[in-house]
Amino acid sequence: MDNRSFQAMRTEFVPLNGVRRTGRRHAAYESFTGSTHRHLINAGVFFRAILAIALLAACGTVNEAALDTSVVARLSIPALLEPTFDGAGIAHYDLKIGESRHDYRQTALTDTYSYNGMSVLGPTLRLRTGDSVVISVTNELDEVTTTHWHGAVVPAEDDGGPHSLIEPGTTWIADFDVIQPAATLWYHPHVHGSTAEQVYRGAAGLIIIEDDNSAAATLPATYGVDDIPVIIQDRDFTEDGQLDFAIDESGQGKIYTTLTVNGTLNPFVDVPEGLVRLRLLNGSQARIYHLSVEGADMTKIASDGGYLASPVALEQLVLAPGDRAEIVVNVGMESATLVDSRQGRVLELRPNGAASGTGLLPDKLATIERIPESEITVDRSFDMDDERYFWQFGPRWVINGVQFDMNRIDFEVQLGDTERWTLSGDDGQHVFHPHQIQYQILSINGEPPPPEESGWEDTVLVNHERDVVIAARFNTYAAEDTPYMFHCHILDHEDLGMMGQFLVIDE
Repeated sequence: MDNRSFQAMRTEFVPLNGVRRTGRRHAAYESFTGSTHRHLINAGVFFRAILAIALLAACGTVNEAALDTSVVARLSIPALLEPTFDGAGIAHYDLKIGESRHDYRQTALTDTYSYNGMSVLGPTLRLRTGDSVVISVTNELDEVTTTHWHGAVVPAEDDGGPHSLIEPGTTWIADFDVIQPAATLWYHPHVHGSTAEQVYRGAAGLIIIEDDNSAAATLPATYGVDDIPVIIQDRDFTEDGQLDFAIDESGQGKIYTTLTVNGTLNPFVDVPEGLVRLRLLNGSQARIYHLSVEGADMTKIASDGGYLASPVALEQLVLAPGDRAEIVVNVGMESATLVDSRQGRVLELRPNGAASGTGLLPDKLATIERIPESEITVDRSFDMDDERYFWQFGPRWVINGVQFDMNRIDFEVQLGDTERWTLSGDDGQHVFHPHQIQYQILSINGEPPPPEESGWEDTVLVNHERDVVIAARFNTYAAEDTPYMFHCHILDHEDLGMMGQFLVIDE
């Protein structure tokens, strides 16, 4: 069995129409590795493949949960955290991250992390375009943490990356203007080496940005009634009911067996008949979801960075770790069900007899001007790969041949430039996420993106069957002291070194 065959066997691939491209690796990558190094890697992978096959034969596959479990629990809706305004009109939010306990219906209450004393996760922050905000984050854990605003366009010192550490018992303050349009973002810890575990234990929450887009007036918008947060995460539990966390060094990252939505197992939610909005977040460590709706139509209205130009009817939606998507489901008199192609039921939508306050979806949601090729001034390539030596059993996750170094700046961007980035990956799955920018996808495997991927994005799936080219404008903030990050959002890969950092300079 060759290396490619083994990787295909052990990795969950997204079915895509595309071909594997060769000869496109970054020049720095080629100079770093060389062909001899590549042959040594392949030889090592071959021997590891033989061992892995034996282990699979002995142990069997235990990745998938049973799909026939009864729907028994009402979906938990995270509290909505509204701001308080001072005399200058600045919106203030207070977050406290600490230890908590949550009822996952195990043999005992489960120890978790959360914000603001919730049993798991954190409250949903509601921000408004044009507001100036101050967010205070107090660390009540016994370990260092950070809080990153994933998808937010903010100054680097307010971004909450691994340089903005919050020591136990201290408070970190982020203050920034909300300069982007309506979108669903999220927040979570971003400590290098501990991001996966802190998020897994429950430290995460949604951010909803609202604006004056007239199309929004015709969309479901009553939080928790017809506008539902849906944070999807997979989990495993020990015999005594505690979270069973692990980093999986294999190509796909750690995949757990039990799905939770907002911390709820086997959930249902009561909704009105008619249009219901679901704000989807893949908050999992590594699992990729392939979502569809049984019993109703599904229409995508927004991606990571906000509204699409127009609604897009979909049969299936692929949601990678860190991805968000807003969909509208037209619920009838019978229940509709959000399902995953691998895991089965995710969430049942039960009509409660009330009528939705909205009618038809608008034909147009937003104006999205495509970034023209003529505007691009700089090209860069990012190759995400496992580059281990043949004597190494564990992987060596790298971008362009190097692992993350907190003391190394990988490149500098000139403020005002528009850049084109070419993203490629190895035989595993990767999810590319740069901080600070919302970008447009120019092409996937050389073809224009489909309508559902033609909006603003900050997280994109990349693998050996899916090469992606993106374009971004760096026209907001200079960051000459504190860097922004770029990394794989499969959190195992990120914590094991698949991350880099860049500065935005104004010269």
